[in-house]
Amino acid sequence: MPAAKVCTALFRSSTLLLACVPMLGMRPAVGVILLWVLSALLHRLLVRTERAGPDVRTFLLLASPFVLMALDLLRATDPIEAWHIAERSSILALAPFVVFILRPPLDAGLRDRAVDVYAIASLALALFANLSILAHGSSMELPFEQVYRQRFSDATGIHPPFGAYFFLLGAYFMVERALRTPEQRTLRISIALLLTAAGALIASRTPLVAFAAASSLVLWSHPGRERSLRRTAMLIGVLALLTALIPSARQRAMEPFRTDLAMPVVGTSNSVSERLVIGHCTVELLENNWLWGLGQADVQPALDMCYTQFNDPRYLNGSFSTHCQPMHWWLSFGILGAFLFGSLFFVPMRRAWQRNDARLVGFLLFVLVCCLTENVLARQWGVVPYAFFLSLLSLSLFAGERPASARNQR
Repeated sequence: MPAAKVCTALFRSSTLLLACVPMLGMRPAVGVILLWVLSALLHRLLVRTERAGPDVRTFLLLASPFVLMALDLLRATDPIEAWHIAERSSILALAPFVVFILRPPLDAGLRDRAVDVYAIASLALALFANLSILAHGSSMELPFEQVYRQRFSDATGIHPPFGAYFFLLGAYFMVERALRTPEQRTLRISIALLLTAAGALIASRTPLVAFAAASSLVLWSHPGRERSLRRTAMLIGVLALLTALIPSARQRAMEPFRTDLAMPVVGTSNSVSERLVIGHCTVELLENNWLWGLGQADVQPALDMCYTQFNDPRYLNGSFSTHCQPMHWWLSFGILGAFLFGSLFFVPMRRAWQRNDARLVGFLLFVLVCCLTENVLARQWGVVPYAFFLSLLSLSLFAGERPASARNQR
């Protein structure tokens, strides 16, 4: 049937296009998400083929944070602002709706190709950013780490930690694919090395730790204890070498050891001491709002008010959020927000572990570690890849397939 072929091709194309999210930019990404949802809906309406019934239970689990955000609108002092914040995370509901309710054709081959496309798009972003930085030259007035991160942000419009998140998630996917299949293994390892170097240049510590943890997990999941030990040692050696050779990575790696664990004096804060200020205000607000939370739209104003006690105008530009996703949802929605955060990660992680699906466990571990120092699920750069790949990779847990990590092991 021509209509069936067109609908299937449109859905598959939009799926791979959405996997290009590192290169899309925020506004185009919204359009691609809508195209993806509409193509899945068209396939559901026009293509009469046998498919599994809607999995409402899994949909509700994965979409529950957005449902909570929608309910939070009822108590918001500024519902429009609260909706704008919630809207950025709407993919948390849209992605599982497409995958588990509409049930479009998402076979294992398409999911693997989506992973490959994501890594290639991340590499394209890395090349674009670094060529732009080289073209504009560098300044010796500031440390290399500060200059590079600022130039990266100027060239891409992406907050540097999320650039590292893109690159190192792509590197993780390539490590897992290279382990699982011999096809184009050398190419995938090369892409992984380039993306790891790009992530190290940005010098965001937590994504590097997340990459090391997730990659080590998939390395140890493959047969052969001695081979796994060698591969893990090689991975750690590569990361240590990159950290030592790249000035920005070296500076940021040493920063925690050179910072006094005390509230910073005005004008002397760095990325470590800033977290002390943020943590102090987050905990101070939680002490009085731990049960019901403040409401998502009221978190940042409350933090800004708390920051005034430090007499440092840098904290008052509206960008110093909780920098910790579980704490952010706890402060926003109360204890229920903290519970839903745990459920969103540990329920699929537990099931994936039981099914020996190392790829999904590693993916969840990577994002979970990143969530400890950034509000990954409150920013479009973070939540779109997370919700998209969580829905795609979780499908094997509920569709009776063998998990990806159990296929084609060599």
